[in-house]
Amino acid sequence: MRTPRRRTTVPSLAAAVALILAACGGESGGGDPPEEATSEQATTEEPADESPTDDGEDQGTDAGTGGADESSPTGDSAGGGGESTDVALDAIATAEDEAGGQAYAIDDPDEDGTWEVDVAVDGRSVEVQVSPGGDEVRRTEQDDLDGEDRRALQEAEITLAEAIERAVAEAGGVLGDAELDEDDGRAFWSVSLDLPDRGDVEYRVDTASGEVSQDRDEDD
Repeated sequence: MRTPRRRTTVPSLAAAVALILAACGGESGGGDPPEEATSEQATTEEPADESPTDDGEDQGTDAGTGGADESSPTGDSAGGGGESTDVALDAIATAEDEAGGQAYAIDDPDEDGTWEVDVAVDGRSVEVQVSPGGDEVRRTEQDDLDGEDRRALQEAEITLAEAIERAVAEAGGVLGDAELDEDDGRAFWSVSLDLPDRGDVEYRVDTASGEVSQDRDEDD
């Protein structure tokens, strides 16, 4: 007689399913949580450098440098006659104030640097020696005034100082000397200028109109 066999299929299957579920649960529960890469990167990333630039300081330096490059004009370039001419004009004014008359001649500075200015005063002439700076009287000396010079000065509308200024403005250079002169009965101011490229050149300045022209009687 055969003994019937017990069916163990269902319990075995159930046990296998339980083991599988346990294994799945263990893997899901014991795994490490995902890394929050985005969050960590956001917190550890260094912010961009937003410090203020030095534009303001750079602009100030540039402005200062640019201002230094613009040089002020010198006496020679601004007036064309240089410092010597300016001092000569000061010497003329000093001599006229001292003598109380009208200057009609000025010589180059002597060896000691002084200027000699002739001033017409009441029908006579006063020679005034002025300091190298043009602002101090060193000595005065009485002299005679030529009749033709006296008449020319009475008719002149342009002074000695104005004649010098006009000649320098027209030709440039530096004043050498100047005086009242006459040619064929016509008076004019004779102004000698030292030009950089030509040396001493004589110019005539009309005593009435102030017109400037080169003296053709002198060698170029």
